[in-house]
Amino acid sequence: MRALVTGATGFLGRHLVERLCLEGEEVRALARREAGAEDLAALGARVVTGDVRRWPSLRDALEGVDVVYHCAALVSGRGRWTDFLEVNVLGTERVIQAALEQGVRRIVHVSSIGVYPEREAGAVIAEDAGYDDNPSRGGYTRSKIWADGLAFWYARERQAPVTVLRPGTIWGPGGPAKAVRAGVQVGRLDLVFGDGGNVLPLVYVDNVVDALVLAARRAEAAGRAYNVVDDERITQRMFRERLGVVCGRPSAALYVPLPALRPLAAGADLAKAALRGGRRTAPGTYSRITRSLMTMRYDTSRAKAELGWKPRVDFEEGVSRLRQDRPR
Repeated sequence: MRALVTGATGFLGRHLVERLCLEGEEVRALARREAGAEDLAALGARVVTGDVRRWPSLRDALEGVDVVYHCAALVSGRGRWTDFLEVNVLGTERVIQAALEQGVRRIVHVSSIGVYPEREAGAVIAEDAGYDDNPSRGGYTRSKIWADGLAFWYARERQAPVTVLRPGTIWGPGGPAKAVRAGVQVGRLDLVFGDGGNVLPLVYVDNVVDALVLAARRAEAAGRAYNVVDDERITQRMFRERLGVVCGRPSAALYVPLPALRPLAAGADLAKAALRGGRRTAPGTYSRITRSLMTMRYDTSRAKAELGWKPRVDFEEGVSRLRQDRPR
C-alpha cells in the first residue's frame, strides 16, 4: 500500500517508517524540518515537506495515498494551550479532512491512554470508559482527549475510515532515556515519588508499530478504538533500575514517601498561585502525583481479538535491544 506517516521524524514515526519500508510499502514521510529527513530517505521513504498546521501541504502529501498514519503531535509537559490546540486538535482535523478529500481508505490516529477519566487504583480500563472531563488536566492531555473525540465525530458524522490507537507509555531505542517516570533528577540522584511499587503502563515501540500496521489492514478496525499496552507488570522501581544501567544513569535513588510529598507539593502550589496573582488551580500538585502513581490495568482484549495483536517484544528483549542501540 501507499502510506503517509505524519510525525515521521519523531520517535514512533521513525520506527513505523522503517517497518513499512522493510515490508516493501511505498512510504511518504511528512517532515516539517530537514533534521532527520536524510535518515528517513536512507530507509527508503520519500520525504515530503509539510506540516499539520498547513492545509495545502497535507492535501498534496495525501494525493494517491491508501493509508495515513497520524503520529504527529506536540508532546510536552508544559506549553501554551493555543499551541496544543493548533497542532494536536486542529492538526488532526486537517489530516482527516485532507484524507477524506483525497479518498484515503484508512486513517490510523495515534491517541493515548491518558484520555480516560480517573479511576480507583487497580481498576481495569477498557475502550468504552469514556473521556476525562476534568478541565485542569494539562494541555497535552486535554488536546489528546479533544483530538480523540474529534476523530470519532468524523467517523460517525462523515463516515471517515478512522481507527484510533491508545498506546501506553512508549519506550525503546531512540525514545526518551529517562529512567524516572514519576519523580525528578537532582544532579546524580534520582528522587522517585512513592515507593517504586506502582506498575507502569509500558508498551515497547515495536509493539505499537505492530498494532498500527494491523489496524491499517483490518477492515473491521474502522470506527474502532484499541488500547495498546504490554502484558507484563513492570514497576517503577524495576524500570528505573534496569534502564538506569542500560542508559548509563547512576544507580543512586531516593524514594520519597507520599506523606513526605504532601507539604512539598503544597508549597509548590502556593508558589504557582503567587505567580498567578493568587489564583490557584485544581487539582493540586499532590493530587496529580498520586494519580500518576496509581496502578491501572488496561484491557487489550479487543486489539488481540479484532486485530490479532499481541506484545511481540517483552521487557527483557526490549532492554537488550536498548543496550545494543546505545552508542559505544
